[in-house]
Amino acid sequence: MLQIHEVFTALGRANSHNEKAKALLDNDSLALRTLMRLNFDPSIKLNVSDEVEYTEAEVPTQTLHAATRKYVGLTNQRVTKDVNDTQFREILEALDPREAKILNNAKNKQLKMRGLSRKLAIQVWGNRIFR
Repeated sequence: MLQIHEVFTALGRANSHNEKAKALLDNDSLALRTLMRLNFDPSIKLNVSDEVEYTEAEVPTQTLHAATRKYVGLTNQRVTKDVNDTQFREILEALDPREAKILNNAKNKQLKMRGLSRKLAIQVWGNRIFR
């Protein structure tokens, strides 16, 4: 299984819409689908500050695949943003810097890549990943 940043590299190298769809579908995972929802679904919002300062990991101890369940819990509105910010910072600091950037951008609905769109995500997974 490719790491998420490797999937995004493959996606960026794909030339046609169909090749991009194939890159996503061939690397389908809970982590990838969750990132798409986080980025493209306006009803999903993590209860964390827009800007969370963090230090990039020199030696990552976690992947986005493993971190997915942890950051999904940060949607809880009953927990203060300060507590969630601390947990989110810990997640980012454990990830490969490329994956930390992907997650942080998706949190802010700013995951930008040539050819990546809600339309493409719906083509690959249908409306079932969006509410």
